[in-house]
Amino acid sequence: MQNPAGNGEPAAPPYADSAAPDSLRDEALAAAGAVAAHVRNVTATAKTEAELSLASMVSIVAVAIISLLLVVTAWLCLVAAAIWWAVENGLSVGAALLMAGAVHLAVVLMLLFWSKSLLRNIGFARTRRLVFPGPEKTE
Repeated sequence: MQNPAGNGEPAAPPYADSAAPDSLRDEALAAAGAVAAHVRNVTATAKTEAELSLASMVSIVAVAIISLLLVVTAWLCLVAAAIWWAVENGLSVGAALLMAGAVHLAVVLMLLFWSKSLLRNIGFARTRRLVFPGPEKTE
């Protein structure tokens, strides 16, 4: 680029003093430092949140196990009370236990059939058909 004065000399760079390149370098270093600080901040936050999530998940699992044990204990108490009531009302102990077992098996079978009817909802079948459309089935 030629000097605007028209004397044929090359024009001076826009940053004529020597402080300008250093200030650009300093600004670039400051920006890089700010980016690095931000990345460290985000990383530290993510680490803290991961630790908090893990601690919360462990607590939830512990509470679920304790709740399950309490529900099972309560159910056993109800079954024992029903058997005791049946024995007090003239049923033999063996017959009361057989009746409790039969009732439990009947409930388990009903729950099994109900859960089998729910299996078709697992696996996102409708969503898969929307995302990966295939040939139409005619039945």
